[in-house]
Amino acid sequence: MQSVSWYHLLGSLSAALFLMTWLGLARQVYRIRTGRKIAGQGTISLSMNQFASSYFAFYAVMVLGIALQPFNHYLVWTRIVALLLILWVLFYIARERQRWWVFVFGCLALILAVISMAYRPYPLIATLATQGMMIAVTVVLVQGSVHQWWILVKTQRAGSLSKSLFASILIKDLSTLAFAATMPFDQAWPIWMLNGSSIVTRGAILVMLWRLPAETSA
Repeated sequence: MQSVSWYHLLGSLSAALFLMTWLGLARQVYRIRTGRKIAGQGTISLSMNQFASSYFAFYAVMVLGIALQPFNHYLVWTRIVALLLILWVLFYIARERQRWWVFVFGCLALILAVISMAYRPYPLIATLATQGMMIAVTVVLVQGSVHQWWILVKTQRAGSLSKSLFASILIKDLSTLAFAATMPFDQAWPIWMLNGSSIVTRGAILVMLWRLPAETSA
């Protein structure tokens, strides 16, 4: 009973703190829209690679939450809203750079995940496949974050990239790791791997943003 109480307590706390990620992503959309009005282009210094890898990192955690028994509401519903917001960012990037395949693929993947809820819980094989996907997504997330960091180093400007977004992501990662500590390790290890890698790489991006002139990295 005590472990179940910690599960719901930290799960609720993680979901509540995830609201900051929603706000960070909403602010990122706002900065893109503002940049478009001022300079005609709002995605300068934004790595499509980084946002696409972030999208599929959220997606992998959501699918893991769908596959688990019982259904993990804390992992699923928070990620769906974040996925919709990242799709909004990817839409702006695709429109300015005429690279639509990531946006279209992301939309199709989200639709399939929502449909799959009607057929859960997944068999053990599907769960193992989901965990394998988490390993692949972790690799993609790390390289995407490194790519975003390298763009900042090379250009020495943040453009429309939101510092508050990466701060909110780090808070989300820490709260998610605390929640994962209440789950059996055979279920939680992909979350530890993914979010631990995110803390290191996104933390490096945030440090770089802090080093840039304040007026470019709000």
